[in-house]
Amino acid sequence: MHQDQYFSPQQRMSQPPRMLSTKDCAYLTDALAWELLATKKAYHLAQQCSDQQIKHQLEQVSSLHQTHYDVLLNHLTSTQHDHSHRAYPHYQQ
Repeated sequence: MHQDQYFSPQQRMSQPPRMLSTKDCAYLTDALAWELLATKKAYHLAQQCSDQQIKHQLEQVSSLHQTHYDVLLNHLTSTQHDHSHRAYPHYQQ
């Protein structure tokens, strides 16, 4: 590898790498699962809540995590990485 291909931990990448490592894929799979779980839990709690203000806040939390999930999933499926053939479940409310 050329010296300019290395970067220090303080530098941020301006573009994602062309290929994802196995560790990257595992982390992204976990991140998707965490967002999906948070979405489902907040949505479920909102349905059980009788206080309208709290219910509204929980619905917003659910929506925020759903948005995070969708952003991650859309990025992964649109970039055509070598590992993008992995299937990620969609959550539908």
